[in-house]
Amino acid sequence: MASILFRDQNITVFQSALYRMNTTVIHTDDVVMVFDPGILPEEIRAIQLLVEEKRGDKPLYLLFTHSDFDHILGFRAFTPNRVFMTEAMASHPRREELLEEALTFDEQYYLRRNYRVEYPVGNFLVYRDGVQFRVGQTKMSIFLTPGHTTDSMMVIIWQLGLLIAGDYLSDLEFPIITDSSMAYEATLLKLNAIHDKNWFTRVVPGHGSMAFDMDGWMNRQQEGLAYIYALRESISTGVPFDEESLWSRYPNPRGLQRYHHENMERMRREFDQGLWTWDPELLNLGRNEPEEEGGKEGVSDE
Repeated sequence: MASILFRDQNITVFQSALYRMNTTVIHTDDVVMVFDPGILPEEIRAIQLLVEEKRGDKPLYLLFTHSDFDHILGFRAFTPNRVFMTEAMASHPRREELLEEALTFDEQYYLRRNYRVEYPVGNFLVYRDGVQFRVGQTKMSIFLTPGHTTDSMMVIIWQLGLLIAGDYLSDLEFPIITDSSMAYEATLLKLNAIHDKNWFTRVVPGHGSMAFDMDGWMNRQQEGLAYIYALRESISTGVPFDEESLWSRYPNPRGLQRYHHENMERMRREFDQGLWTWDPELLNLGRNEPEEEGGKEGVSDE
């Protein structure tokens, strides 16, 4: 059975035993929304039961923050009215490979589900920053957040002051970069501008514990930037990276070391290609924060 990380009148956050991955269910007077349903069959069943309890005649929306296999396993467990994802996720060139990862996971652990595991199909595709969607009095803003993956997005639920962050701002994971370090840095830096125009205090990361105030999520933002800048300094100067300090902060080295080494190799390639140069002034985090890209777009009502 899935554990409940957090619950209040409108929010239930389920946390899987695997990767401490979070599935957020929003239930307002207007709509039920499920973000990244996963992972194990009995955990998804608990999510289904809550959705059945809260839905009534309200629409059900599924929202996928990105295409990693652990975030898409529950797609066919629900019958949603809308499925939200980025256009980049819908057109991902490795869709079949990502689906194969999900199928391999189930077979590796002899898991059985009462629905087919399929790559999600969206009918509300986000391709620009700041898209807004409203159903009744429930309004959300959606932002493109590449870096972890090319197809990542974050969602703010306005009246709840809540940010669904996808695989960012975790207290368990340093930045895991499968897109580019420049994109990841830009995503972290624009959070301040996003906050200024779309107020939120609470943050649900894809993995780990929630942050409940600005200091909490901003500390994670700064830690993520510090990790990227420390890697850049090490790569550009040849000074060894302080792994002992890293593992004292993120105490799952057996699970995370591979991702750290992959980050180093990716960023070495970026450096060799001249995609970034090391500037020691970047250690003064947040000095030059870019403006939010795109701005607000038209509100879609339902």
